[in-house]
Amino acid sequence: MDNLIFSNILHRRARTITTAAGVALGVALVILAVGLMHGFLYTQGHRNAAVAADILFASPAASFGFGFSASLSATMPTETAARISEISGVRTVAPIYQYLDGGRMIDGIDYDSFTRVAASRVIEGGPPTTGYQVMIDRMAQRALSLKVGSQVTLLGRPFTVVGIYAPESLYRFKIPIATMQDLTSRPAACSLIMIKVDSSEKVDEVFKRLAAQYPDNKMIRTADLPALFATSTPAMQVFMGAVVALSIAISTMLILLTMYSTVKERTRQIGILKALGASKGWIAAQIEKEALAISLFGVILGFGISVAGKYIIQGVAPTQVQLEIRWFIYALGLGLFSGAVGALYPALRAARSDPVMALAYE
Repeated sequence: MDNLIFSNILHRRARTITTAAGVALGVALVILAVGLMHGFLYTQGHRNAAVAADILFASPAASFGFGFSASLSATMPTETAARISEISGVRTVAPIYQYLDGGRMIDGIDYDSFTRVAASRVIEGGPPTTGYQVMIDRMAQRALSLKVGSQVTLLGRPFTVVGIYAPESLYRFKIPIATMQDLTSRPAACSLIMIKVDSSEKVDEVFKRLAAQYPDNKMIRTADLPALFATSTPAMQVFMGAVVALSIAISTMLILLTMYSTVKERTRQIGILKALGASKGWIAAQIEKEALAISLFGVILGFGISVAGKYIIQGVAPTQVQLEIRWFIYALGLGLFSGAVGALYPALRAARSDPVMALAYE
């Protein structure tokens, strides 16, 4: 009897494909949304590993967040870094000027001091030392198809890519801090100071000294960054819940509409089957099986879209998409669940139909 199910599916190919595409859209939405979120968290963790500084120090108005963005406004004088370097237990400091240029965050750095507080190093070309020079990471290089010697527009000016660095740390574009200060008309300014302590045992001691000397400034230990990221995760979990709910709703409604119209079209055929002795349970099972078959096809199509979407997203944007096997399994369950629920009312309607009335249906 399974041949009857596949014959029914193939009888209305356009409708079957449209319904399966709707299910696939919901599945791909869930998998890619989760992949983007996990890729984002993975990238932040990867960048954490490249930061050798023990303490991040920012202005009173700053707030620490993902990517160590302390503030979009450079309000601290760089001479503060010099004063901090004189505090007992501090080994070295590095002022950073972070600036949002359209959709791109840029780090203004002094390469020599930056390499003393981060594991990042130039792996191709050279460091940005003066003028309109920029150093980028591998992700930006791939996403923008750049190489050493290429031109990229930052802050309204053409910058020359002079180096590629790894591993990733802070943001993807790094220019000389003096150039950043000049272009933003903020001489001797910075937004973040990264501090390296003599030894890990002295981090708390130095942190207390900084808090006593600069009570209004914002500070955070880099060891506390994972906890900071964790506190931001609940909002992402709410977002993911909304995406999953939306996916289930879309898939359920599509299956419901498809199977309802299918039952209406086959009213006479259902009457014939019941007249031949088909039970209510058998009729309902056929409708459910057909819906599950369409849903399974949609889920498989959604898997393909998700994999293709990962490479498309990573190819056009400097971001990471982490696809996990368990979410493919979850998506499979969600897709089949939506199909079963969506077909429930049409299946019960078909099972309850009166064979005499069904045979008289035109």
